[in-house]
Amino acid sequence: MCEVMSPVVELRLLTYRPAEMVAWWAALIGSPPRPLDTRATAVTGPDLGVVIERSQIALDYHPEASGVTAVTLMPGDLEAVRPMVNRLAELGSRPYRATCRADRTTLWFRDPNGTDVAVCLLSDPATGAGIAADGGRSEEVDPADVLARIGVGQPAGDHRKER
Repeated sequence: MCEVMSPVVELRLLTYRPAEMVAWWAALIGSPPRPLDTRATAVTGPDLGVVIERSQIALDYHPEASGVTAVTLMPGDLEAVRPMVNRLAELGSRPYRATCRADRTTLWFRDPNGTDVAVCLLSDPATGAGIAADGGRSEEVDPADVLARIGVGQPAGDHRKER
């Protein structure tokens, strides 16, 4: 897993679905895509840049071929997370799970390649306090409850089948 906590980290992702990937990552980051050449497009925000490259080896049944299987983002505060979640909801993407620890609540999404993308809230909007008193064990919570608690709508469906 790649934990993104420093300014301007760049990921390079291979995909056979460039249009869907560009739209999804542009929604997550909140920046317009910028074509680099006929095979690659960049989406760059203040903390994260993603280069999405069309590839024939990145297959639907083999998401590891994209080069990254999981990403953890720590956007900082609730005001940064709300627009991310709302933009993804406009594409029909919703969290497929949510977890709580003493120090954070995490919403788990999947990009069109199947890469797990964890968006962490450092405070715990699901309960208002730490949920795991045992020193950090994650507990599953209903993503709809977390979305309601942070004030974003539950989208109608997901763009990708659950694995």
